[in-house]
Amino acid sequence: MVHAKVLAALQKELQNKYAISSSIRHKGERGRSREHGVAHFLRENLPAAYGVATGELFSFHSETISSQCDVIVYDDQRTPIFGRGAAVQQVPIEGTYVVIEVRSIIDTATLRDTAEKFKAIRNLWIESCERGSGNKLTEGPSLILFGFKRTASEKACLKFVGDDQEEDYSVVSLDSGCSLFVVPNDRSGPVRPYWLETTVPEGDMYATLAFFYFGVLSCCRPERAPLDYMEILKST
Repeated sequence: MVHAKVLAALQKELQNKYAISSSIRHKGERGRSREHGVAHFLRENLPAAYGVATGELFSFHSETISSQCDVIVYDDQRTPIFGRGAAVQQVPIEGTYVVIEVRSIIDTATLRDTAEKFKAIRNLWIESCERGSGNKLTEGPSLILFGFKRTASEKACLKFVGDDQEEDYSVVSLDSGCSLFVVPNDRSGPVRPYWLETTVPEGDMYATLAFFYFGVLSCCRPERAPLDYMEILKST
């Protein structure tokens, strides 16, 4: 398939950029370089309807502002953002589809820190819904942890994903694979998270980026309620 070959080549390219960025001595700049690589890939390949930003999430129905988010995928046709041309943008959570935390290495500390960050984003969405956004609690942004390498065990990653199945968490590790929820064919058991080895360099298989890309696309839900700007204006 053409798309599989293209995405495999792009994965190798992204991994090469990761290797090159390892020569950057400043830790912060090294991290920004890797975040930029993921954001650039999405900007280049997502449909024009979806914007890609780096910055903070806020709600038109709350005073709360999130911590810095590495990559934010949002509805670019109906969602206004502040500071579009700035280094840090402010994006309303009501128009956000996906939030991606980018890390060089996924270890146990990363899983713990990311869980706290994702919980805060989830709470912001809940607050927005409870204060009149018109959206459902189950329609919040999907939350993805993207890493270039993984040292945490598959078991630890699946515990992070499956601890609370009400959340829409995913883990993607470019060097090895990604988490996936599987429904038993006979429907006799619950939906459970599994680890899928989608990158096997010795077998010349590079499919993790493809799973990540189509996973992001599947998380974009254009049926979400549009913002009522006049109602927002009345409440300010």
